[in-house]
Amino acid sequence: MALTYASFWRRLGAILLDGLIISIINGLFGAIVGVIFGQTDTASWINQLLSMIVGISYYVYFIGNRGQTPGKMVLKIKVVKIGTEETVGYGGAFMREVVGKFLSGISLGLGYLWSIWDHDKQTWHDKIAKTVVVKV
Repeated sequence: MALTYASFWRRLGAILLDGLIISIINGLFGAIVGVIFGQTDTASWINQLLSMIVGISYYVYFIGNRGQTPGKMVLKIKVVKIGTEETVGYGGAFMREVVGKFLSGISLGLGYLWSIWDHDKQTWHDKIAKTVVVKV
């Protein structure tokens, strides 16, 4: 069966949905930290740390476990290994979601936009992790 690569717009929609979910989770944690520590520098530092942990854990867990975040599930797309069409596992998910997306982002977002003109609609983080995003 031939793979149909996910469009830039479908991927963007999934990113926005996932961002909303993560923002809600971080807001709840922020409220709890605020109740415990008040409006202090300590609370700010803890919120930043928790926010980073939530974001990394969310993406690595969902992509490593099933190849789909909730946003990708809604938009019916999935991250798979090139050639095998299997999920990337947690190590591959960490490489793609943390290392690869860091590199895609520090280049003024060029790594994310790369999928617009790439033949296989791959971003830099897809290329680094040897993945593609496909419709399911």
